[in-house]
Amino acid sequence: MHRSTTTALFTALAAAAALAVPAQAAAPTVELQPDRLTRGADIAVPHIEEGDFVDGERRVELPGTVASVIGEVADGWLVGTNNVDRNRNRRVVRVAADGSVTDVLRNLDTSTVVLSADGSTLAWQQYVSGGRKTITYAYDVATATVTGEKGPGPYVTLLDVAADRVVLGAGQRVLQWRPSTGRQRTLVKKAAGSVSIEHDLLSIYTRDPYAGGCTKLVRLSDPGQTVWKSCRDRIAAFSPDGTQLLTFHILTDGVGPGEIHLREVDGTKLATWTTNWFSGWEWESPGTVLLDVNGERRSATVRCVLAQCEDATDPVKVQAP
Repeated sequence: MHRSTTTALFTALAAAAALAVPAQAAAPTVELQPDRLTRGADIAVPHIEEGDFVDGERRVELPGTVASVIGEVADGWLVGTNNVDRNRNRRVVRVAADGSVTDVLRNLDTSTVVLSADGSTLAWQQYVSGGRKTITYAYDVATATVTGEKGPGPYVTLLDVAADRVVLGAGQRVLQWRPSTGRQRTLVKKAAGSVSIEHDLLSIYTRDPYAGGCTKLVRLSDPGQTVWKSCRDRIAAFSPDGTQLLTFHILTDGVGPGEIHLREVDGTKLATWTTNWFSGWEWESPGTVLLDVNGERRSATVRCVLAQCEDATDPVKVQAP
């Protein structure tokens, strides 16, 4: 595996980002083309490579042919796997520190699975009645028991989960469901975007973005408290510490955005990254972002701390979307 001395540099840059950029300085814009960047350290967080679970030097073969990392739990990592057709070999497995793989759940749509920030609780959904209705489940990871079931009912979107709290999007409403009691209440009568129960953040739309609607970031505990508003961008992800956002154009659709912004939680722009299109994004650590970059000729996962960017995987020929 390729290693680089830039690991320490990127860690230092992430820790000192606020000090490194004067408040009055314009946020940098960086065009990302993987074949023009230097090769840095490999991806530092657990991820999937060619269907295998990779964590540093450890590589674990998984069942199925398609996989995605769900998140960390007390005794390992949860991974969703399935075959290419998504209808066979569907399961959630636990990858332990010793490399062993055990089934946690089977026969579910792994794309709907959400893990709480503390790794204690899972939630997932089952679509019934031809996709017109949903059943939402809550599950205690430690005891391996279903703690609640909601539905079947009108279609809802699973947004986030905590120990005894599930946040759902239901058209022009954001709902909170308590699995232990079965009680449900409306938090706000707006369409939902991204949610973080851990950081008390909720993005909503003032109305349909195609009809001039805007993104509003509010406190989940008090939706009347606005943190930031934008009529241009929508929120793609919150940083692990809840202090930063990734955003892109509010009407982005199709293959993915060609421009992503890094912002403070109040919307202050810290950096802009551009390329032909981005097919994925995640946080390697607070202040350090991993971007799946599809450039003119090459694609790679690129690591960025503000304007300092490097390849975290070897560039390969870009594939048509």
